[in-house]
Amino acid sequence: MPTPTLQDLARAVATLHDHLDRASYYDLLGLRAFADYVTVREAFHGRAQSYHPDRFVCLDDSAVHDMAYTVYKRITEAYNVLVDPELRRRYDSGLRTGQLRLPPAERNRRLGVNERALSNPFARIFLRAAEDKLRQGDLKGAGIDVSLGLSLEDAQPLRTLRDQILRAQARQVEPLERMS
Repeated sequence: MPTPTLQDLARAVATLHDHLDRASYYDLLGLRAFADYVTVREAFHGRAQSYHPDRFVCLDDSAVHDMAYTVYKRITEAYNVLVDPELRRRYDSGLRTGQLRLPPAERNRRLGVNERALSNPFARIFLRAAEDKLRQGDLKGAGIDVSLGLSLEDAQPLRTLRDQILRAQARQVEPLERMS
């Protein structure tokens, strides 16, 4: 497949720009609703490479540059929502009612104390996912997520959460051992 020319990309930017108000975050990234984190990340990086405004600087057309900037911002917005489990859950709920974008107030949520203690953004994602699963009673899933987070960053909030999960798992096993 031949590499698209800058003019081809400029036409693609214009088309995408014209459809921004009718495109879901999944549409913008070319994804299906069940796409996992890695697939979302790869799709974003591919789109970001193609539609980054700096790519169009050599074109002497400010309209194309402005469209590329708008498209790039929306693609980044889509990525930020779809990689965050909590925001994605909210977005999917709104999408079922026809809401194509997550409102700014919901998109710009503040990091919690534990999240601020982590420097790796992917470790934050695993921390949030593990906390959510622990609240839902999915100890196995929470344990997997916290282990993945710890593999990225050995930080106190992740270690504390791991200890909570281990204590909860031990409480589940105790009654079974007494019955034997």
